[in-house]
Amino acid sequence: MKKLLFTVSFLTLSTLLTHGQDAALLAAEKARGIMTGNTGVQWTVNVSGAKSAQFLATAKGGTIHAEVIQPADAAGRKYIAEAKGAMWFWKPGLSRPVSVSKKQRLSGDAAIGDIASTSFVEGYKVVGKEDGDVNGEAATVYTMKANSLGDTYAQIKYWVTKSGNLGKKAEFYAKSGNLLRTSTMEYKNTVNGSPFLSRMVIRDSSRTINLSFSNVSIGNFPDSMFDKNNIGGKTFKGPRK
Repeated sequence: MKKLLFTVSFLTLSTLLTHGQDAALLAAEKARGIMTGNTGVQWTVNVSGAKSAQFLATAKGGTIHAEVIQPADAAGRKYIAEAKGAMWFWKPGLSRPVSVSKKQRLSGDAAIGDIASTSFVEGYKVVGKEDGDVNGEAATVYTMKANSLGDTYAQIKYWVTKSGNLGKKAEFYAKSGNLLRTSTMEYKNTVNGSPFLSRMVIRDSSRTINLSFSNVSIGNFPDSMFDKNNIGGKTFKGPRK
């Protein structure tokens, strides 16, 4: 299970927005990698901190597929996170994917992946909005509550800059109200002339994990890539022409 959690820690993108929301919030989510319709995004993610790794992550239609590249002893391991919150893990030798529970997503390395994959809109509703700042930039601070007990975090606070509508900081809270983890984001990549996620730093009481995003490709990826029943198949690298 320890190795499974290590692999699951590499989840990187968010679920698809399927309904109307605050325009600035939607713009912020798009810059984090949320694509609509048949458009998907694929990028290389490098993880550094207590553990180092590299993987290829692809998202489309609210589902995320990822394959570990490094370390060598974990290469070929894959996982899929579905829009409704289910997470699946597979490695060579397994006859079928293994489900990852909510409890596992809240603990250890899996929590890092769960934060990186959490949509700040899908599964949560805005219950408060106020003016604030993040690193000296004027921002709107959204307070969001989980729609159901199936969502990993009971509450999220999200700082979106007023200039550019970029999500720069998020805090994740337990049902008790205790702050569990914090993430900060940078946007030095560019897609279609607009800023796009390049770095995420996740901190909790005991560690800091850095995720760097590069080699961004936007386009259409085959639906079969996001079906857990096909998770052991070949990973499609790059969008279809």
